[in-house]
Amino acid sequence: MKRFLLATIALLGLATAQSAIQMRFGYGEGLGLTFGAGVESRLRQNLSGRLLAELAPAAPGVALEASLLFKPDLGQYDPTLRGLLPYFGGGLSGLLGEQSTAGVSFSAGLEGLLDPYTGLFAEATYVYGFAGFPKVWRLGLGVNFR
Repeated sequence: MKRFLLATIALLGLATAQSAIQMRFGYGEGLGLTFGAGVESRLRQNLSGRLLAELAPAAPGVALEASLLFKPDLGQYDPTLRGLLPYFGGGLSGLLGEQSTAGVSFSAGLEGLLDPYTGLFAEATYVYGFAGFPKVWRLGLGVNFR
């Protein structure tokens, strides 16, 4: 229990330092309510980079991900769709815990902005494990606070 509490405090501290926090209800490797520290920066108009660390109670452990996402705002094509951000991309991902894994991740999702700093999202991620590492996946519904 002490490890879980310490990991939660460290993760929330990291999120505050990066001025972004993500809360999600996930299924898969991140079963249950998870808190993620996401750092997302716009590289160009439609590309963004993301670093994500989240508690994965099903493993138990910590899921880490670094990915590059194509995330256009549909409002640039049709003003009535402003604030809808479909995205897909991939990168490297791993799970540190009793059953550790590392591999290439593929993500796809949809985020709807409530305001410039808050968005609701639905996301699916598949991690194709390197060599003998297991292949894992997760689905997530949550909210982003930037």
